[in-house]
Amino acid sequence: MASPTDNTTAPRPTVPPAAPPSPPPQPAEGLASAAQVEQLADQLSACADNIHARVMRDINRYHGADVPETEKGAARALLEAEAELRQRANRLYTDAAACVVSGLGQPQQHLMALTADAAAKIAHITRIGDSITLVARLLGLAAAASTGQALLVLGAIDRLRAQLGVIALENAPPTTAPPSSA
Repeated sequence: MASPTDNTTAPRPTVPPAAPPSPPPQPAEGLASAAQVEQLADQLSACADNIHARVMRDINRYHGADVPETEKGAARALLEAEAELRQRANRLYTDAAACVVSGLGQPQQHLMALTADAAAKIAHITRIGDSITLVARLLGLAAAASTGQALLVLGAIDRLRAQLGVIALENAPPTTAPPSSA
């Protein structure tokens, strides 16, 4: 017979289940704050700086001699694109709070890396058409960011990424085939 002090029949206290492990921290969503929109505007301004430096370097290589019409045309197009890129970057600065994109699904760091890659490639692109297309992709990104719509921004990011890939392939050093043993 159990004694009144015997705990064998008393209910046992329940231990709360362990809390599930917290998920690993995710990178900050891109363009999710006014500061991040301003950061994109900074990168676009840096790209515009690189466009200007590139055009001036290309023109100065003629050392005062006549610049061929095709070069003049390309330089004009790039300088017009530079001015437009600066205007769009300035618009992003002033409208940063209105341009916040929710649910982009892209980390801010990735977006900054893409635009930094574009800025670096502007200085080294060998084909003028690639320069113009790359600048057009940057303009598209600036325009998409100013809408605050995630789908437009994602499309612009994809087009920029694809153009950077094309440029990387076209400017890659040639591979040498192993000598054939004929």
